[in-house]
Amino acid sequence: MNEQVALASFSAAADVLGVRNTNKALLRARLALALFPMDFLAIVLGFSTSSFVRFETAWSPTTSILIMATLILYLICGAALRAYSGQVLISHVATATRAGLSILIAAATLSTLLFLLKAGGALSRLEVAFGIAFASGLMVLFRLIYVHYSRDQLEGALYSCLVLRDGVLGDPRSSLPAIEVGRYFNIDCPGPDDYDRLAQVIAGFDRVIVECSPERRGDWSHVLKGMNVHAEVVAPELSGLRPLGIGSFAEDQTLVIARGPLALRDRIFKRLFDVAFSGLAVLFFSPLMILTALAIKLDSTGPVFFMQPRIGRQNRIFYVFKFRSMHVNLLDHGGKKSTQRGDPRITRVGRIIRATSIDELPQLFNVLRGDMSVVGPRPHAINSTAEDLLFWDIDARYWQRHACKPGITGLAQVKGFRGATHQKRDLTDRVTADLEYLGRWSLWSDIVIILRTFAVLVHKNAY
Repeated sequence: MNEQVALASFSAAADVLGVRNTNKALLRARLALALFPMDFLAIVLGFSTSSFVRFETAWSPTTSILIMATLILYLICGAALRAYSGQVLISHVATATRAGLSILIAAATLSTLLFLLKAGGALSRLEVAFGIAFASGLMVLFRLIYVHYSRDQLEGALYSCLVLRDGVLGDPRSSLPAIEVGRYFNIDCPGPDDYDRLAQVIAGFDRVIVECSPERRGDWSHVLKGMNVHAEVVAPELSGLRPLGIGSFAEDQTLVIARGPLALRDRIFKRLFDVAFSGLAVLFFSPLMILTALAIKLDSTGPVFFMQPRIGRQNRIFYVFKFRSMHVNLLDHGGKKSTQRGDPRITRVGRIIRATSIDELPQLFNVLRGDMSVVGPRPHAINSTAEDLLFWDIDARYWQRHACKPGITGLAQVKGFRGATHQKRDLTDRVTADLEYLGRWSLWSDIVIILRTFAVLVHKNAY
């Protein structure tokens, strides 16, 4: 970039960069606001269609009440579940799941209120059910179509980004627009003209990234704090630490390198869901669990349950409950030996309950006790190995997976990573999936994993 470009206006610099440098904040706000009338239209059309199906008229006496009640509850749920956040503008999965879950929770809340207020008799249950179904379908359809439009308007990204390179040698490490900023900005002693030129260049971007030498980072930090832009300075030496944020200790700044994966609100929601789900599951499966206990007693001598120490949240050891599937004198409490296909230690009943995952049902009591969650990384025995190596000797990330409670099922299991760990990859695949789960947790993802679990209850690696 020559001196003429260095002194040029923002528009000229944009031409040289070959990109349209437009701050997307207002555009994102307009696109998000446009979702409100679209969702409202889906609810109106949904209940109008339901009214026509039920009463052969597009507007029954109760249609207006149902529309307003559903809309209010949906907007409250949508705000809580971020159904209008930026990500829904460019992601089909985010917009469909957040909007769909919001209206389903709104429908459940509406049904509960009608029951508590004893107002259900004045309404048609078919009209309510059809209305929610039609509205949900239309809302998801409208939003999926809208994503194509909003992606085009946002040029595929929520934020516009510019890289300022100050004396950094080598080719740019990304395809983002970059400027050799040192040619028109005097970082050593900047004056009003320097600040003006810099402001013209970065005014059209949401995010500015500076690549410079370590000695200049303090100077750039000082300069960009007053530029009213999200600014970051590249620090490659921190890559190994993978910091999560900035904290403080005494009068010094610190790098936040770890925190619980879930905020307090998320932990409360997850715990309430765990208690409700596991409590209902215990009631539902109690006949099966009683029959299993009797079969174990009749098949072999020894206790019905097998309690094994395993590694749980915060790397603490707890005892997991399982139906006993092996002969008592051959039990492996430390988990040193992985189960083999046709393993002679397994009883006749044990082969059946292991193949169908019935042996895991007592872990519902671990969930009620608070040792486990319904969904989370599966807890491993203390001495588990792969290729005669302990798990933590194979993958240094192993201990990171214990940042949340272990689960009865998890992302690794529904991806097919279950069974014995004969090879190192059997372990690394699971650790990768577990860390992916921790990084992307949501209540909706837990529900999806539970539903997907039913498809892998009987698995070729379950023996």
